[in-house]
Amino acid sequence: MIMKISHYTPDGFYYYVPDQYAEKMEEWRIEFSDFLQSIEGKHPFTEYMESINYEGELEYAVFVRCYGGDEFVDWINVEKLNCRGIYRIAEPPDDSEVGLKIDF
Repeated sequence: MIMKISHYTPDGFYYYVPDQYAEKMEEWRIEFSDFLQSIEGKHPFTEYMESINYEGELEYAVFVRCYGGDEFVDWINVEKLNCRGIYRIAEPPDDSEVGLKIDF
């Protein structure tokens, strides 16, 4: 099955998902979302951001979650499958071949 993952845009990335994992994708998306909410501080799925005001003083500094389709697929492959079971593929000619769509 082909899965399309979009992140705040109509464009997205395409992944091959073996049929035996397709029915688990929604459950795993929810688990991944819960996992993201549990992240605190420095982590591969975070990025450090800070804001400096016009006087050169630090207004705030925070780690924000930074992720997309590749991070979701990597998480599945490591945490759920212990193998590279799902992987990115080239964009199909049209979305009629897409069996599963996920928007983050």
